[in-house]
Amino acid sequence: MELKKTDTILINSSMDGQILYGTMAIPETGFQIALWSYSGLRLQSVVGSDCSGEHEGIIERIESVTKNDSMWIISTQITSNCCHKFLGDASLESDSIINLKFIGYGGNCACTCCFGLTYTFSKENEDYFQGYKWVMINDDRRTLYKIQD
Repeated sequence: MELKKTDTILINSSMDGQILYGTMAIPETGFQIALWSYSGLRLQSVVGSDCSGEHEGIIERIESVTKNDSMWIISTQITSNCCHKFLGDASLESDSIINLKFIGYGGNCACTCCFGLTYTFSKENEDYFQGYKWVMINDDRRTLYKIQD
């Protein structure tokens, strides 16, 4: 018998739309609904890069924020277990900070790597849009990044 590695089991179900697989945004969390209601930003996707080697000296950080009239794309650099995939979420903290959240899950290896996570938001609900000035990762104020206008 051949043994295969997997981090996901798929079962036919009426709840197929709620399957979490690989690195992705967790769909429609309470945090995201509040973010959309107050900011007009809707989390569309979270995409990860492969492990790019050991994390020696790597600091988790926001690398860039790219904005246009309809989208915001926020690129981050994180460290986590080499075998992890990630579930992403986003919330509001105070009245001016977007908090990018991630949960590492899956197999555990004896190493820690540097990964990139890219969060893509659509800008909707313009009536509610407020000028958020900061973004951070997982409630860590050391990662605060000023969003340029």
